[in-house]
Amino acid sequence: MRSLIFAAALAVWCGALEAQSTARPNTRQGFWIGLGAGGGSTAANCNSCTTDRTSGVSGYVRLGGTVSRSVLLGGETNGWFHSENGLNESVGFASFILVWYPSRTGAFYLKFGVGGMGYTADDGVNTLTATAPSGSFGAGYEIRTGRNVSVVPFINALGTSSVSLRFNGVALPSGESITVNLVQVGLGVTWH
Repeated sequence: MRSLIFAAALAVWCGALEAQSTARPNTRQGFWIGLGAGGGSTAANCNSCTTDRTSGVSGYVRLGGTVSRSVLLGGETNGWFHSENGLNESVGFASFILVWYPSRTGAFYLKFGVGGMGYTADDGVNTLTATAPSGSFGAGYEIRTGRNVSVVPFINALGTSSVSLRFNGVALPSGESITVNLVQVGLGVTWH
């Protein structure tokens, strides 16, 4: 129920910002940087894993340069954190990204990335870590609130290939393919 109320409030707020942004053109040039925060849901996929997703706090930091009015290139880090019953979990992704705007003057974008992922679970006694190559896909809508500032509702989906596991620093043999995925939804700010 909280998620539904949050989504409705976000839609109303973004609608009001969109009405203000029509007077400000969506120009893209030079260096840009963005920050975003919201909720994230992560899961591991394997034969012996549970299919439950775990929710936590999530966000991103990205920066780069403008190639054209339709294409941006840069780097992005995405993070997710969850703590419960003495177990602290975190997932981090680092990616090279391409941001593509279907319209040269439009506000909607699609984002594609490739990079790596690191996972850590620590209960204060033992630590489980995992690393893997990763890919990402995202979408967002930049609502201009100032000459060089946009508020950005976003969604990102990130996933890995098979992970390499370590328990207290020792590599674990794995007889099955384990992958990790993360879905992020939230609100960001981009400076152009």
